[in-house]
Amino acid sequence: MKKLILFVIFLNITSVVRGEVSIRVCLADGNTPLELADPNIPFVYRDTMVGTRLTIIVSSDANDYWSGDLAIIGEDQDYGMLSARDYNETIDDWAGSHLPAASDMARVWDWSETDVQLFNMEGYLTAVAGDWFIIDYAAISVGTCNVAFYDHTVSWEYPIYFLVFSHVPTRDFNGDTNVDFADFAVFASQWQLTDCNDTGWCSGTDLNMDGNVYWDDLLLFTEYWLESTQ
Repeated sequence: MKKLILFVIFLNITSVVRGEVSIRVCLADGNTPLELADPNIPFVYRDTMVGTRLTIIVSSDANDYWSGDLAIIGEDQDYGMLSARDYNETIDDWAGSHLPAASDMARVWDWSETDVQLFNMEGYLTAVAGDWFIIDYAAISVGTCNVAFYDHTVSWEYPIYFLVFSHVPTRDFNGDTNVDFADFAVFASQWQLTDCNDTGWCSGTDLNMDGNVYWDDLLLFTEYWLESTQ
């Protein structure tokens, strides 16, 4: 009986030490969560406008060494881009992308080739529970981008899941990072124009890209009213 109790205690300790590494996706402020497209489907996020910047935060609920990657592979690079913060050339480290809880020995490296853009994150034995790493993500064109998340404690070869980001045309027509009355003025200036496909989709206001600026486009515009891209 004592052996059984000790075995159970050992299992509990092991689970606490190993912990769980998780992903949280937020808006550019790093605090506001990005909603899921369907609350019952994890890691598939609601549509975001081209030009929107997001933050991907890697956290752990335990103290432990850990390493993993965030990567965009193949044609997905046409739609989204990862970036890290505050590069330290002396030690080849993106120092601003590892947070204090990951320990002062944590490191973030980048690796880019024709078919992959990747950031490797490595914590240390002195890491504590909390937010460990932060990587920025940018929506660069209309379409869907899959960001692979690798946890090396599970597999070095295969991602454990993908973060799925869907991008739609921007409503920030004047490029000031906010969708407001200035953008509505641009929209109104293109109202009921036709042949938009020959003129840059009428300054981007032909949001459904059917060649005309009309009620359907107005409805699509209002869906992102007062939203910020940065």
